[in-house]
Amino acid sequence: MNRGKIKTTELLFIIFFSNPIILWALTRNLLLSFSVTILSIIFGVIVKKVTKNDNVIFFYINLLFIGFLFVSAELIFNTNFSEYIIKDLYDLKGDYYFNKPFLKEKFEDKEFTVNYITNKQGYRIEEHINPEITIDKCDWLFIGDSYTQGAQVNFDKLYSSRLFEKNPNKIIINSGISGFGLPEEYYYYRNKGKDLGSKKVFLQICNFNDFMKVEKREYDISDYLMQKSNFVRWLLWGFKYENPTELPLGRWTEPFFNSNENNELYNIFYKPSSDNKRKDSLNVLKYIKWFKDETLKNNSELIIILIPTKEQISSKYFDEVIDSFNLSKNSFDMEKPNMMMNKICDSLGIELIDLLIPFKTSQEFPFYSFDEHLNEKGHQLLANEIDKFIKKRDSSKLPSSIGNQFIGNRYPNEYSANKGIIYQSYRDGNMELFIGDSLLENKTRITFNNIDESHPNFSSTLNKLCFTQGDQSEFNTEVIISDLNGFNRECVTSEENIFGAIPWFSSDGSKICYAEYYVDSLGVFSLPQIVIKDIKSKNKEFITSNNYESWRPVFSSDNKYLVYISKRNQGQFDVYLYDLLTKEEINLTNSPYDEWDPNFSFNSDKIVYSAYYSGNWDLFEYNLNSRKTERLTFSLGDEWDPSYSKDGCKIFYAADYLTHNGIYFIDKNQ
Repeated sequence: MNRGKIKTTELLFIIFFSNPIILWALTRNLLLSFSVTILSIIFGVIVKKVTKNDNVIFFYINLLFIGFLFVSAELIFNTNFSEYIIKDLYDLKGDYYFNKPFLKEKFEDKEFTVNYITNKQGYRIEEHINPEITIDKCDWLFIGDSYTQGAQVNFDKLYSSRLFEKNPNKIIINSGISGFGLPEEYYYYRNKGKDLGSKKVFLQICNFNDFMKVEKREYDISDYLMQKSNFVRWLLWGFKYENPTELPLGRWTEPFFNSNENNELYNIFYKPSSDNKRKDSLNVLKYIKWFKDETLKNNSELIIILIPTKEQISSKYFDEVIDSFNLSKNSFDMEKPNMMMNKICDSLGIELIDLLIPFKTSQEFPFYSFDEHLNEKGHQLLANEIDKFIKKRDSSKLPSSIGNQFIGNRYPNEYSANKGIIYQSYRDGNMELFIGDSLLENKTRITFNNIDESHPNFSSTLNKLCFTQGDQSEFNTEVIISDLNGFNRECVTSEENIFGAIPWFSSDGSKICYAEYYVDSLGVFSLPQIVIKDIKSKNKEFITSNNYESWRPVFSSDNKYLVYISKRNQGQFDVYLYDLLTKEEINLTNSPYDEWDPNFSFNSDKIVYSAYYSGNWDLFEYNLNSRKTERLTFSLGDEWDPSYSKDGCKIFYAADYLTHNGIYFIDKNQ
């Protein structure tokens, strides 16, 4: 008998215990399932051939059997007991963990219902923001535990989002993760957060549990198995994590415990000390110093936010733990962690935002009644205090945001002085047109269909709209004129194989300018050229050649000039001014970077435009009298689509700040 040849029964056992059907049912990956089975067979054949030992192949088959039991248990659990599956929200990253990408969860509690959504990197975002966005930079980075994560409020109610409302030219990223302690926060910043290049790093610390068990967490095999297996996660969850309903008061009360021994070991407020607490205090200092050193390496400023506990600001909750746990009030110093953090920050030269007094004196309670976290009022209060801190150090004028900051509002144009704005916004899978009041608090949707409508412009003389209609990505767009309600449409580019985009009325309503292009018999599109069309006679005047690409024409208010962008000599777009009387064209910018979206001021003495000057789009203003250019924005985000208000006091524009996007304005009188 050939002892190196695998037996039929052994082969059948290998196939059965690496069953591709069961693997496919679990993974839904046909290639992976059959690959595992084939590799198991190949490995078994090699083992038998090399060892020529029945005991070794028997051991190998038993290993496959154990794996088979595990896979079968996972499949049965997922199929028949799905209601017991505990959601796994985090990926282990070595020294820390982080949100899984593309989460779309709903957290429901007796005190809140929250949508929890993440982008492809695991950063929390609002539900209307594209999860495919890449967050690769920010002005301010917030790092913390569940108090910063804020899974008890929706994204727009987070203190970081509320802070953006007060500072709407900053990219603000919230990287709070439930369960983070100082070690995880430090390793997250060192390994990942620093790459965002933030100028300010806000480290949130809470007296709830950030002063206890301050040590680097070591992850074992059970942590990795729990991450990969629903069955193992359910099996081990009760051993690793406490259920709040089984806690002595039915809620988390850390750092208060129902025994003097545990309070002495862990409670920062408890006066009697211990080796554990002394070690924790030293580790708090160590990690904050490491954090400060790491931010200095990255040219960032570290600012600490210290959040108090319920028991510090409410005698009701303090008395509850004291009475329920049979403790003595005299054994506690309820300002100890705040004094300790003040001392640490003073010694290391770190700014501290201590929320104890603001939370204590607030007329509205900042925490939920049962849950230990901040409610919406608490997040707003925290944002207010951070903003006060920032404004004391920097009183620079800021733009203002108007309308929703998550649904892609763009191309604002004031259609009536200080009364209303016309703009485009993403709805029902495509761009639609809207009219709103000056703050976009009240708005009316103009268009309702499955076609993109964009770049709206309004003629007060005609009381009509013009806009782009169609798929811009395919260059299949037309120029449309309609009533203010979107009805009675007239296609300006109605000729066969002719297309157009981004129109603008002359101030007297007699003409319309736009970019026009055509498609030839081979299906090749020409380069767009600037056209002026008389609305009544239909006569067209070509302003630019189709030998180069030109877009976005706008009439001056006196109808003497046209401004547009054109790509000529250096391969990028410059802003050009065209005199409609002399037919003279002037390159106003002649720069090595792209300019876009030019627009005249109401008295036609200035032109505002967007330029890709330093790796992102910022706004600039060109004075036609002095021939000087002024930079208007200096953010990390993209500002574009600018237009002046009728009185010349404001510049409206759209902007994208990664987790927020919408319409903003600069008040030139400030």
